[in-house]
Amino acid sequence: MKKIFFDINLPIKNFQKGKKYTVEVKDNATFLECLAMVDKQELEDPKSIFPINEGFIHNYLQLLVNIEENYIYDDVGVYAYGPDENGLMRKFIPIRDNVEFNVYPDSEIQLQPDVGC
Repeated sequence: MKKIFFDINLPIKNFQKGKKYTVEVKDNATFLECLAMVDKQELEDPKSIFPINEGFIHNYLQLLVNIEENYIYDDVGVYAYGPDENGLMRKFIPIRDNVEFNVYPDSEIQLQPDVGC
């Protein structure tokens, strides 16, 4: 098992500073599987922010990822790094290019959809 740390910022009242999640996943878990575990935590939270956008968006996967074509939407800011051999967050995780990437243990992933102008 490995831990992955998420910080997700949404352009919604009271959530601009982000919401943090820690998920435990199997060792070979991909980014999509990790984000699905975040959705599971959010679903179990009585203070969940979902549904949003007039009830059309029910989870982070739906908001941030095109599941049918396996890519993160272009308007989502992504910061994804794992620890190097010294424990510094310098090991780049290419999830924008490959959402099926096996995320490194103890990685930090920040996601932020752009609200546009």
